[in-house]
Amino acid sequence: MSLVLKKSIDDATVKDKKVLIRVDFNVPVKNGKITNDFRIRSALPTIQKVLGAGGSCILMSHLGRPKGARMSDPKPEKDVRGYEEAATLRPVAARVAELLGRKVEFAPDCLDAAVYASKLKSGDVLLLENVRFYAEEGSKKEEERDAMAKVLASYADLYVSDAFGTAHRDSATMTGIPKVLGAGYAGYLMEKEINYFSRVLNSPPRPLVAIVGGAKVSDKIQLLDNMLGRINYLVIGGAMAYTFQKAQGHKIGISMCEEDKLDLAKSLLKKAQERGVQVFLPVDHVCSKEFKAVDSPLVTESVDVPDGYMALDIGPKTIHMYEEVIGRCKSAIWNGPMGVFEMPCYSKGTFAVAKAMGTGTQKNRLLSIIGGGDSASAAELSGEAKNMSHVSTGGGASLELLEGKTLPGVAILTDKDVRERETSCKFAFGGGSPSREFGLRRSGHVFDGAFIVTEIVKVVGALLIGIFIGRRMSTKLIR
Repeated sequence: MSLVLKKSIDDATVKDKKVLIRVDFNVPVKNGKITNDFRIRSALPTIQKVLGAGGSCILMSHLGRPKGARMSDPKPEKDVRGYEEAATLRPVAARVAELLGRKVEFAPDCLDAAVYASKLKSGDVLLLENVRFYAEEGSKKEEERDAMAKVLASYADLYVSDAFGTAHRDSATMTGIPKVLGAGYAGYLMEKEINYFSRVLNSPPRPLVAIVGGAKVSDKIQLLDNMLGRINYLVIGGAMAYTFQKAQGHKIGISMCEEDKLDLAKSLLKKAQERGVQVFLPVDHVCSKEFKAVDSPLVTESVDVPDGYMALDIGPKTIHMYEEVIGRCKSAIWNGPMGVFEMPCYSKGTFAVAKAMGTGTQKNRLLSIIGGGDSASAAELSGEAKNMSHVSTGGGASLELLEGKTLPGVAILTDKDVRERETSCKFAFGGGSPSREFGLRRSGHVFDGAFIVTEIVKVVGALLIGIFIGRRMSTKLIR
């Protein structure tokens, strides 16, 4: 899809307004404690923007996959409809309060929060309980989603979406509310996601490499098919690589393989060749006889995997080859690990890719984008996430975007007009609020400050030369 830029929170007047913000606080919680607050921290700039501009925030999110009750169900005497202890957002409210350094009110029923919302004053923050406690949030019936959206929309004056992780969902809180209110603005995180994916999908610095891993070819068919028309190089790793290698006639031992996808793998390789895309597959492997961690896994000498062994990571020769490919590129997008990185003995390939991308970003202005999910987790574990141009917060959303699909939660937001699109520095990652964590970054990607200054100097120089030549030509004509 061709991403259209959307109006952002900067385009809205929020002073003395109640702003309903759809965030993605779907964070891991163990024994009532949040174990990773990355998604919460990612939403802070938008929340702080609203508070700093004199507005109040009503935050709404899902957490987990609770069964969900119906709006028409009788309300329990003590609990709310659909309540599940494991999916409550109450621990999240406490963490948001810590990070913001201010009180955060908590409404225990997202559809019975009118009293809480009515009391909000400038600078106040309210977090609603899990929106998925109601089945209407994700109902397949539009009228049911709209019924829930109308209740939530009644709490506020404006709607802002900062939940890219659920942008592929046609839900009450992602598409229903902006439809009811007649407008929807992108938060800083959503805007950042749109801008980076727009850049890499529509006009990336080249060469562009797609690094694709994971377990199954069938999970990445649409991604591969869509990206083959956009990329210069394709690097394949993970268990899906062995389906391709068996299709090429190589021995893969007892490695995971989709036997019914061998013809598809051949077709994709042929299509890549026809489109001039160079494909790289593993040339050696780290193997074991069982799917478990071992002290000394077998490293093959060649592309073939011995009988009785399964490949669980790419080998050192492959790592070197993949590092070299990434090193020659100007843009890289990564979706899917190279091996079973959760086990240290099979993590070297995945972490090496993360290192190559992080180093390329810092030293060579590589535009590096991590497509969420396992790749984002691997980037975090490797310590390289901070060195990337962008680590997406949306696994499923980023995958669908790379597959060429339209994201309902993005499409519903209000478009920037033509003039705004043409003049927006945000599209070039070169301006806007410093609190957004993007723009003129010191990470060294292709749009850092030095690069922009250099380009301005080039343009001014070209104009001066043009003026000088024009004057010389005019003088000659007069003579």
